This record gives sequence, C-alpha cells and structure tokens, in this order.
Amino acid sequence: MSKRLSLKALALPIFIEMFLRYLSLMINTYMVSKHSSYLVGSMGAGNQILDLFITIFSFLSVGCSVVIAQAVGAKNITLASKAMHQSLFLNSILGLFCGVLILSNGNLLLEFLNVPKGQFEQANIYLNMLGICLFFDAIGIVLASVVRVYNMAYFVTLTSLVMNIISVLCNYYVLNYTNYELWGVGLSTIIGRIGAIFILVFALLFKLKIRIYFKELFLIQKEVLQKILKIGSFSAGENLIWIIQYTIALSFVYSLGEENASVQTIYFQISMLIMLTGQAFSIANEIIIGKLVGANYLKIAYKHTWMVLWVSIIATFIVVIVFFMGKGFIMDKLGLEEPLRKIMLPLFSLSIILEVGRTFNIVMVNSLRATGDAKFPFLAGIVFMLGVSLPVGYILCFKFDLGIIGIWIGFCSDEWLRGLCNAYRWKSCKWQGKAVV
Repeated sequence: MSKRLSLKALALPIFIEMFLRYLSLMINTYMVSKHSSYLVGSMGAGNQILDLFITIFSFLSVGCSVVIAQAVGAKNITLASKAMHQSLFLNSILGLFCGVLILSNGNLLLEFLNVPKGQFEQANIYLNMLGICLFFDAIGIVLASVVRVYNMAYFVTLTSLVMNIISVLCNYYVLNYTNYELWGVGLSTIIGRIGAIFILVFALLFKLKIRIYFKELFLIQKEVLQKILKIGSFSAGENLIWIIQYTIALSFVYSLGEENASVQTIYFQISMLIMLTGQAFSIANEIIIGKLVGANYLKIAYKHTWMVLWVSIIATFIVVIVFFMGKGFIMDKLGLEEPLRKIMLPLFSLSIILEVGRTFNIVMVNSLRATGDAKFPFLAGIVFMLGVSLPVGYILCFKFDLGIIGIWIGFCSDEWLRGLCNAYRWKSCKWQGKAVV
C-alpha cells in the first residue's frame, strides 16, 4: 500500500514531466524567434487559443482521474474501467468538435485577439494545424491521467520526453531546411502528439494490462458520467474563472503601456516555472487522497494532506528564494533594458509571498477535489478571484498608482485568502461523505 501511495514516486516524475513540457515551449519559441522574430507573435496567438481549448476539454480528464483513483482505492475495477472508457470516448468527441471549430472559424478567433495583419496569415496557418492537434490532445490527456493514477507517472514523463524530442528535431529540420515555417512547426507538433499516444497506449495495454474495448467506448452510463462530471465540471469552471481573471488583469497591465506589458509576459513565464514544484506535489497528493478516500481511510487522508502541505510550502519557498537570489543573473540573461528591470525587480520580492500562497492554495484545492468536494473550491474561486483579486489589483494599480505591483498584490490576496478558506474547509472535515464511489 505504501508503494502505491508514495508521494516521492508520484511527485518527482510529475515535476519532470511538467518541466519538460515547459522547456519544450521555451526551446520551440527560441528556435522560431531565431528563424524570424515576427513569427513568434503568430505562434503565440495560436498557442494562447490552444491553451484555452485544452482547458475546456481537460475537465473530463480531471473527473476521470479522481473517479478512477477512488475506484482503485475501493477496489472497484469495473467502475474504473467504465470511467476510463467513457472519458476517452467523450473527450475524443469533444476534441474533434473543438478541432473542427478552429478549422472553420479560426480566423474569427484571431481577429478577436487583434492579431496584426502582417502576422495574421501565418497565425491562421499555425492555428489550423493546432486544431488538428486538439483531437490527439483530448485523447492523450485522458490516457496520461489514467496511467498516472495507476502508479506509472514515470511513463507519462517518458512520453513527454519523447514528444519533446520529436517536436524539437522536426522543428529544427523544418526551420532550417524547408520553407514550411509555422505550417511545418504545427506538423511537428501533430507528429509529437501521435507519438505520445502510442507510448501511452503501450503503457496501458502491456505494462498495466488494461484493455480498451471498442464497444465499451459507446456504452455511456448516466450514473458513471455523473460521477465524472461532478468533479470535472467544477474543476473546469474554476480554471475558466482563472482565465477570465488573468485576461482582465492583463488588460489592466496593457493599459499601463508596452514596457509593463513586456514585463508581465516575461515574468509570468518565470512565475509558471517557480510554481512547478507546488503543482507536482498537489497533483501527486490528489491521486493519493483519491485512493485513500476510496478505501475509506479518511483519517489518514486528513493527516496526509497537512504533511504534503508543509513539504510543498518548504520546497516552494526554497525554489522562490533561489530565483530571488539570482534575479540579477536572470534579468541579465534575458537582456532586459533598465526601464524593464526597474519594473520587474519588485516582482521577485513579491513572489516570495505569492508563490508560497499559491502552493498553499493549490494543495488544498486538489485535496478537496480528490475527495469529491469540488464545488466548494469552485465557489471560493468565484468569490476571491473575481471579488478580491481584480478589485484589489485595480484599486492599487490605478487609485494608489502602484502599477503592475498593485495587480500582483491582487493575485497575492486571492491566493492566500482562497488557500485559508480551502484549508478551513479541509480542517472542518465537511468533505467527508462527498466521495463519488
């Protein structure tokens, strides 16, 4: 039992997987920028739309992961199999629908983003290729969540590594030896996704000995689907609220001028890198708590989350201090001019508070979600992201002339207050009895 519930065995490969995904994005962006700087803007617009659609259909994989984790803990293999088959079928249909939507209306989405005319054609070509990717992403996300729940997170890491190698090598060839530009970059992405699915299917069939039955994919059972959607719909809702919050906050930053917009874009990537540690611990703990709740080990689940919380906070604190100490080196390597450095410098100090609070929050959110109590974090997200983060950020930014710092203080307020609220919910044990198994 301890081997199946090892935090280290889950968190480490999950961290490496997320880091590889992040690293791949940076390498591909760098390669495209070396080829043509204007193509980076075209590529960025497509990636932003892709991220939005992935968020929309990833809710089934979250619900599937929690249901399977609880079913495994309860030793209900039949429910686990049904949840996997139904999630695979529905996500593939949803991914296909989203892909067709992009292929038929991608130009409208780019117009909505105000993509400059000079970049529009390449952005549209790249976005159409990403639309094809959505079908494979939809399948891959569910397969990865299933493989991870069955204690083979390292196989998902291997998948990410292979996918990244394929993508980088193909992009290098396309950008240096062909004239395909972003069409070729998009094709490289598709090839990488297909390779990832083959590896995940291999892990499912030959390592885990879990069969995929074609007929069962079409046998939709209402009670099983309700269990998946109970978790997934609220999780997706919380993610969409975050996107809305960030988009509005980004509009505040844009109104401050180009220098602030550049700092926001750059530092947000740094922030995403810092938060990888907390995310890895929270996802690993979510799987463990789901299994413990499914097995009705509620007291162990209660104590385990508090232990993971402290470990993840300490780890995040160490990471953010390293970034703080190396702030000069980082800005030097980014080649930032003095006006941008002046704006960015305070964000490194603020991140010490923000990232610890963010880790605090995501560990508690994922723990509650793993028990089946996904509605509470969703409601807390509405209250604090829209009712605290944005008003506080707006007032401090424009009324107190704190600029981008005020907006990031708004982020801090949300993460800490939401974390405390979700922690109180965990401490109250009202999540007990919310299990879907």
